[in-house]
Amino acid sequence: MSQNDTGAFVNTKIWNLFCARFKSETTKASYESDMREFCTFTGRKFAEIDSSDVREYYNFMRKRMEEGRIGPLTVTKKFRELHSFSEFCLGLPEGGETAGDIVKEDYFYPWLKTLAKEKNLARSVPVEDMERILKAAAGDRMAYTILTLMYRAGLSSTEIISLNGEDDFALYDDGAYVYLESRREPCYIPGDAWEILSDYMSLREPHGSLFYNRSGRRLNGMYISRMMKKYCTLAGTPGYSAEAVRNCCAFNLFAYGASAEEVAGQMGRTQQQIRRYRGTAYRGNLRKHAGDLVKVRIEKP
Repeated sequence: MSQNDTGAFVNTKIWNLFCARFKSETTKASYESDMREFCTFTGRKFAEIDSSDVREYYNFMRKRMEEGRIGPLTVTKKFRELHSFSEFCLGLPEGGETAGDIVKEDYFYPWLKTLAKEKNLARSVPVEDMERILKAAAGDRMAYTILTLMYRAGLSSTEIISLNGEDDFALYDDGAYVYLESRREPCYIPGDAWEILSDYMSLREPHGSLFYNRSGRRLNGMYISRMMKKYCTLAGTPGYSAEAVRNCCAFNLFAYGASAEEVAGQMGRTQQQIRRYRGTAYRGNLRKHAGDLVKVRIEKP
């Protein structure tokens, strides 16, 4: 079965009904990616899985956590998404043309109890740690630019590695924007981030992607994970994920009074999804450093 075709793993009609609830292409892509990953791991269609498949998948994810390749909250996200689809299938009426493609039980829900619980700062990076990470990456122009786009513009690592070059960006009267295939609307790039990005683009080598490895090839998710691990280690901070850096953008916007609609638009998510970033602990931590920040801004390295 093709690893790139979600229809090879789930009934297409059911999947489309399920995905119709999402307003964001980014959310849909996340679910599709995790569905393909799980079914590829098990070698089964989703309707054919049993509890032993989920147990083996959990053990596999736990091993990756222990190796430092992913964080516990990433695993929680995957299990929540798979649980959500299972729950949706179980709520469908019995009989009909999709009867044989509906799951028999939600095997994911019991595991959610054992997975990491979200804490106030679990999905973000404290301001002082972010400053240390940026300082550690100051000598690596590409890494510094990637960190800036995650932290200030709220771009995901997937969106960043998908960028091809200058043609993905446009300048308007109110500033710079980036066009992303995963979003319906262009994403605003704050002025400080645009300055850093512009400097990077003026010096980058001509390759098929905006960000590339030593061989000139497009980056992948593993590269970003290793980049985070490298500079967190150099900075002497905990091992934060790219997702945690990106989420700071939402926390910062809320801390400075942005509405749920404004934050959702910047992050490419729905208002319902975005409300969890109203982190009072993070906001309090940010205010402690207000004298130094005045406003959130990243300086050129």
